[in-house]
Amino acid sequence: MKRSQPYRAFLKKGPAQHFWLSLFGFCVLVIASFLLFEQQIQAFLLHLNLYQPSTPGVALNLALLLITLLALDVLLPVPSSVVALLAVAMLGGLGGYLVIFIGLCLGAGLGYALGAGYFRLLSGRLGLHQRRPGHLAYRLNTLSLICLRGVPVLAETSVVAAGMQRYPLRAFLLITTLANAGLALAYTAIGTFLIEQNALLVTILASMVLPLLFVAGYSLYKSLRKPAAEQALRGCFSVSYDYPVVFTDHLFDPRNPCLHQQLSAPHNGPVTVLVFADAQLLHSAPHLREQIDAYFAAHTDLHLQTAPIAVPAGELSKNTQVLEQLYSDMLQHHLDRHCYVLALGGGAVLDAVGYACATFHRGIRLVRVPSTVLAQNDAGIGVKNGINAFGQKNLLGAFYPATAVLNDFQLLTSLTHRDQIAGLAEAVKVALIKDSAFFEWMEQHADALARFDHPASRYAIRRCAELHLGHITGAGDPFERGNGRPLDYGHWAAHKLENLSQHRLRHGEAVAVGMALDGLYANAVGLLSASDTQRLMNLLHTLGFNLCPPELKMKDAQGRSQVLLGLEEFRQHLGGQLSIPMLRCIGESVDLHAIDDAQMEQALQRLANRGDLALPLSYAQ
Repeated sequence: MKRSQPYRAFLKKGPAQHFWLSLFGFCVLVIASFLLFEQQIQAFLLHLNLYQPSTPGVALNLALLLITLLALDVLLPVPSSVVALLAVAMLGGLGGYLVIFIGLCLGAGLGYALGAGYFRLLSGRLGLHQRRPGHLAYRLNTLSLICLRGVPVLAETSVVAAGMQRYPLRAFLLITTLANAGLALAYTAIGTFLIEQNALLVTILASMVLPLLFVAGYSLYKSLRKPAAEQALRGCFSVSYDYPVVFTDHLFDPRNPCLHQQLSAPHNGPVTVLVFADAQLLHSAPHLREQIDAYFAAHTDLHLQTAPIAVPAGELSKNTQVLEQLYSDMLQHHLDRHCYVLALGGGAVLDAVGYACATFHRGIRLVRVPSTVLAQNDAGIGVKNGINAFGQKNLLGAFYPATAVLNDFQLLTSLTHRDQIAGLAEAVKVALIKDSAFFEWMEQHADALARFDHPASRYAIRRCAELHLGHITGAGDPFERGNGRPLDYGHWAAHKLENLSQHRLRHGEAVAVGMALDGLYANAVGLLSASDTQRLMNLLHTLGFNLCPPELKMKDAQGRSQVLLGLEEFRQHLGGQLSIPMLRCIGESVDLHAIDDAQMEQALQRLANRGDLALPLSYAQ
């Protein structure tokens, strides 16, 4: 049988194109049916309106019946709007409001429970157990959940859908409770007015037609906000990370359970492990290879693919040649996404190996074992990985959290004294911007820290790591999508100084100089008091940092300070807008988006000339 051309065109448009036609047809049907049965409806409602509960017990039973009808609207074809207005007519304004509010809230909760599968028997009967959130073509949002509360059929469907999509329960209860309170108030006001005017037909028409206006208004709002052809598909999901930062001693002693627990916890069978180790660490601790081999030999469920593979130490590891070699080693030893890479070394080695792990097979499980002070209290516990490229520090990289971070204090004992002290610069930094009490503690224990006294150093490393981790997990921007980066205090100059020195300066040593420079600048522009600036300079000097390296005086061909050119490079690194953290007082920083070049040049000159001495008298304001 052939169809007419208009009919085929109608079918192609789809039901969504004919919302207004459907709404008009439904309204005509409702009005026509009431006009046909007007006398019968008026007689029925008049009978109900004249019925008033004779005793409190009868009123209570009636209220419970109406509440039950409203709550079961999600299962039964109950005309909730009619029931709501009848509740007002029979129980008065206050009683009707309470009945409507309680009934709507119970119905919303029942619908959510059904959708979420809490009532498995009923959910199975309704076929809800066969649906999944991904099968729903429309994802609920807060506005939809509110607007649909007053719409027949869609009100019940929305709460069931919220349960199926596992809409956050606390948010669901708060939103629906507030929406139900407003809806109950609207029904009470409309019902009280119309019943007092004895307009029963208008009352029943309002109870059916007014909710449809919610649908019409919401549909109109969406169509005006953006044409249907331009509606964008949206992908929205969240990924949570949870990794431990463990402090221990003698990690590779077979009696120490830390490493075995982290490698074997998520697995039932054998675990494949490949170890990359800092070449300098393997040289300074020649017994480490034997300890690692003995550890894995003692744990038969851990399979070490080969002996630890040496990676160049320091910034030499952060280049494309080393990265390609890391990829080659992983490929040669058949690593997949269920294997583990164990990275031992300082911050630079952890950065390079971490970047390789983040990009090989789109992510290999990584356990970091930092072997320097700087790595244990800062670089090793963060989520950043990367290598240097095109003359820029950390130009290529990825945010990729480790599965676990295991800090073995004994690895620090093999470091040179210079490297031990260099790592404490990050502890000074985080104390300056986050914790004045910690800074004061470091002042009191400065001599012990300068000797790398073990009890004092252990506390400083752990507290620094704690503050860094607290910022990463608590600031709401672990992947640094914003411009504010207080943990980079002193780093704009430090990065430039490292490059200018061709990495003769350790990262911590360069950070110490950068903090001193920014401290002097903050004092010059009136942000930081002279006393706090003096405290900063004194602590860095007591710990043994050289605050006036020769790189501070380097000039380019045009006579410009090479260090100050780092400001422009840092701005580009941030993505276009300059954001430099500066101290306002010990323990508190503020972001500056513009730097006074003349004042910064003066601060640089003062530091270059007198960096190792006390604060110049001209600063004592």
